[in-house]
Amino acid sequence: MPDYKPNQFVRVFAVVALIAAFILVGVVVATSGGGSGSGDGGGAHKTKVSKAGARALHKGVWIVHPGDTLGAISAKTGIDVTTLQTLNPDLDPHALLEGQRIALR
Repeated sequence: MPDYKPNQFVRVFAVVALIAAFILVGVVVATSGGGSGSGDGGGAHKTKVSKAGARALHKGVWIVHPGDTLGAISAKTGIDVTTLQTLNPDLDPHALLEGQRIALR
């Protein structure tokens, strides 16, 4: 039976490739943010509340303006879209009307 002599280059390359894979996974996880990015409230991340959002939070109601979407209202007030839908069960997020009131608490 011939003597088996492992190739030193292959052994070092395997270790370096494994370390590179771990670093790549770490970078991807760290930069992904965990959110969906679609504004649908999939995450519980903190957002900066706009001045209009702060006033609406104080009043406890958001009045819909032209072009408002539930995602935009969520971003301005810092309240998740799912929470907005829970607070407003009769709300159709695809048919917001100008002047419509949306409860924030």
